[in-house]
Amino acid sequence: MGRRFLALFLFVVVLTGLTVWAWIPTNLSFPVCATERNAAWISADWTGEPVDKAAVQQLAWDASHRRFRYLFPFVTYLQADGSFSPSYAHASEFVSGFRRFNTDTLLLAWMGVPLQKQGRLGVDGWVDLADESVRLEIASFATSLVEEAGFDGVHLDVETVPDGDPSYLLLLDEVRAALPADRLLSVASGYWVPAAVNSLPIVGGYKWSEHHYRAVAARVDQIAAMTYDSLMPYPALYRVWMRDQVSGISSSLEDTDVELLVGVSASREKTDTHHPGAEGVANGLAGLCAALKAGSHAGGVAVYAAWEATAEDWETWDRWQGGQEPTR
Repeated sequence: MGRRFLALFLFVVVLTGLTVWAWIPTNLSFPVCATERNAAWISADWTGEPVDKAAVQQLAWDASHRRFRYLFPFVTYLQADGSFSPSYAHASEFVSGFRRFNTDTLLLAWMGVPLQKQGRLGVDGWVDLADESVRLEIASFATSLVEEAGFDGVHLDVETVPDGDPSYLLLLDEVRAALPADRLLSVASGYWVPAAVNSLPIVGGYKWSEHHYRAVAARVDQIAAMTYDSLMPYPALYRVWMRDQVSGISSSLEDTDVELLVGVSASREKTDTHHPGAEGVANGLAGLCAALKAGSHAGGVAVYAAWEATAEDWETWDRWQGGQEPTR
């Protein structure tokens, strides 16, 4: 009887401890964690098609109203034949049109680079960053986007970069050297895992450890962490995931000068790694707030993908920024 009671007591203690650790409220006092240097990934339509003045004016107003310090319009990706997709034909027109209505939001040209798989890692891509000529071509094209189209910098989305990949670090060095000194270099990052976990054979360096985050931070101005596609099937689990991602990345970047943006998903696409009912704007912000209240730091939030966000998402966003509770 005594052993059973002790076992039950220990079980209750452990369960209570886990519940307290994992519990993240959804009815948060949002002014505690509202941020002003936010960003959004926006579609290729803005630079790949003729500019609609009224639509650009609305985008510019929305960016100001929603405290988007940055927008990442998708402009191109490196194709299998080595050329860049022609979705930037109207980039210069878009940039100049946007600035007629908004001079505070910075426009960073979003460039996609689909890497070759390295073992089991990577997307079904074709880019080999170990090839110096490929890296230099990316750096040269990035420079042309800021010099000719007038972007305030570039946002490199290289997927999927293994932990500690030296070729990726060389690319960042070469892009940084090619860009004008007054233009920003921003990158999308993999999510964070502790180094001890990342070294396990089953993980095998699939995501980024503290060391790699710091190596990237030394080379760029901004990191937008893609803290989604988490595999989390339930809202409560995703809130815990977000809290721990923000905490881990923030700790990794401590004492660096890089600006950290935390990615929050508004995507409605259901995949093996993304469950829209769990990975939503409200849950992402709740996890972020829990981390910030615990002492973590982040410059802002980056919304992916803005073109999939619903009216309810924007209502949640606006209330968070305005200091009111989101509707649940």
